Amino acid sequence: SLRFPRSHRTLEHPPPPGVPSQPMASIWVESLSRSFEQALDLLAAAVRDCTDEQWEASMWQVEAPGPERQFLDADRNPVADPAQRRVLAERWVQRRATPWSVAWHALEVLDYELTGEFSPWAPPPPFARHPHWRDLPSLHSAWPRSEMLAYTDYCRQRVRGTLAAMTDEKAATPLPPAHRYRGQPHAWIITGLVGHTTEHASQIRQFITPSGM
Repeated sequence: SLRFPRSHRTLEHPPPPGVPSQPMASIWVESLSRSFEQALDLLAAAVRDCTDEQWEASMWQVEAPGPERQFLDADRNPVADPAQRRVLAERWVQRRATPWSVAWHALEVLDYELTGEFSPWAPPPPFARHPHWRDLPSLHSAWPRSEMLAYTDYCRQRVRGTLAAMTDEKAATPLPPAHRYRGQPHAWIITGLVGHTTEHASQIRQFITPSGM
């Protein structure tokens, strides 16, 4: 039968009740870490390779939002003025599928889901207080590539820190009620972030790559 080093048999001797489990040290965590590094490398390379023109160009057609779509101001109050709503709707259509918007969304989701509503969360400056879901149409201008690359590096450190401190107990902890996937193990959401990040990095790469290459 197969035998593994003691450090890999993390479930053979679980810690006694009341004793916190030790950080996971397994090939699975190492493999997940490598997958995250590759996904973030893909995203960073796609961001770096965007031209100024491509950075703010729409990668696919975006349908105009319907009247049920709410746009919020900085205080999270619905924007009711018809003229303001019209401007925000136009900007949302123009910006939603641009590389800078898609990269921002991918990184914000990764950053947020690593916290998982277990503690207060906020992205780093200058993204703090400017959530993508709310402020995409209201920002004065697109985030520059340099800021997006800095956010990528920040998320890379967040991933490393999260996985270094991961335990079986933490991985299995159900997401709290405030989370949209409440009740699911945090590990399910974390592992899904690799595919989400890779998908959006691939969208940008495909868009900026000339046809036939």
